[in-house]
Amino acid sequence: SDLSHPISYNQLMASLYNKLFSIKYTWTRVSGIKQDFILIMYKLSLSTSGQYISAAIFDVKLVSSFIFKSDKGSTSLLLNQIEELCKKTNIKRKDLDAIYFDSGPGYYTGLRIGLSVSQGICGSLGIPIVPVNGLNALAFAAHTSHRKICSIIDIKRNEYAYCTYNPVPGGVAKETEPEVITVDNLEIKIAGDSDKKLLVGNWDLLNNKKILNDSNTKLADPRFVTAENIFNVGERLFQSNNYPNFNEIQIDYMREPDITLPKENLVKMVNFYD
Repeated sequence: SDLSHPISYNQLMASLYNKLFSIKYTWTRVSGIKQDFILIMYKLSLSTSGQYISAAIFDVKLVSSFIFKSDKGSTSLLLNQIEELCKKTNIKRKDLDAIYFDSGPGYYTGLRIGLSVSQGICGSLGIPIVPVNGLNALAFAAHTSHRKICSIIDIKRNEYAYCTYNPVPGGVAKETEPEVITVDNLEIKIAGDSDKKLLVGNWDLLNNKKILNDSNTKLADPRFVTAENIFNVGERLFQSNNYPNFNEIQIDYMREPDITLPKENLVKMVNFYD
């Protein structure tokens, strides 16, 4: 290798993974007949940013998933559910090749739990962790429409994270930068925009008839971020090596938390060793 052009740890890991798992292995029988074998990569996808907690395991497609509503996030509950998911699919934790996690915006405690669990598992296994923005995941899930897409995520205090996107072939293009917005200001934005649009995300939490009954706005799914939404964006980021180094990962809080929750209180509750 050319040491005059140093590469990051992230690039090195991506290069190794591409070489190990993205190629076909050919085996020749005695008869001369060739068969191709492809090593399967298992990815764990997590979303803990809101009222619903979900996780899913994928190879090329969805293997299995779970989702449940939780008013108060729990590290041990999430780990137990992941363990059950592994037992159900007969996939051991050591078989995982990457984790895609919902990096927010959303609820502070849930986001911290998702990050701590993801970093703990990835750190113990030495595998990549890919953060995925929830607003982007919502918009990508709705990109099959020709309408503009408006993503909203509840971040508490009667405020929402909000961003708009335009559908493009195969995905979405961000029209505006994410912002924190009140319901009243969202009403002004929606009413002042004559474009046909989809409203996705936590619109069912809005208690505003003018927004929900706007003639140019169609209320659409998904209504909250799921692990499957996270996977669909995370897989693209992973395949293109477009994700930060392990120690550079940040959560998209978008505002200060209601309380300060020390990271060590979350980390010390997690045991990642079998």
